[in-house]
Amino acid sequence: MVALAAPLLVLAACQSTPDSRLYTLAVVPPAGTAQPVRSAPQTLALGSLDLPMLIDRPQIVRRIDGNRVEALEFDRWAEPLADGLRSTLAGDLTARLPGTTVLPVAGSSVGDGTAVLAVTVLRFEAEATGRVVLDAQWTLSASSGSGGRKSGPTRETVEVFASGADPETQVRTMSRAVGVLADRIAIGVRR
Repeated sequence: MVALAAPLLVLAACQSTPDSRLYTLAVVPPAGTAQPVRSAPQTLALGSLDLPMLIDRPQIVRRIDGNRVEALEFDRWAEPLADGLRSTLAGDLTARLPGTTVLPVAGSSVGDGTAVLAVTVLRFEAEATGRVVLDAQWTLSASSGSGGRKSGPTRETVEVFASGADPETQVRTMSRAVGVLADRIAIGVRR
């Protein structure tokens, strides 16, 4: 009996796990042609960008229902989600605010006249149905010493629907949601 079981154990040990599929968020071009506006700052730096711990992990997370989520073990972010979201939001804002230099990281100090955008993501998740919800709060403030105004906090809830719920479609839809958030932030920045 033991002699027959040994080869089966060896075969079971040799089975390989599936390869991970890696994803990144992508910049989504604005729907219309973005026009430069004089009221937008010349330089905009992304300050803090906070994510809920539920999604701040290597695996892509999908909501199953009101009380359950699943981490897609073999569908992962190619970089930390906060970093990918920061660079994607910076690219989306650059496309929507021509004439404004968007810095993806504010750093420890920013130059005079630089507006600083802080974003707190309250919810950023895809559902098994294909719907993606991005609920975020943002604040725009001028650098110290520039005498500029502070705007916000402003809360934005974005819902984007996809035709499918596979991980690739989910990430594409999440990118579209970030683009819609950038549209709304750009409108607020121009005020």
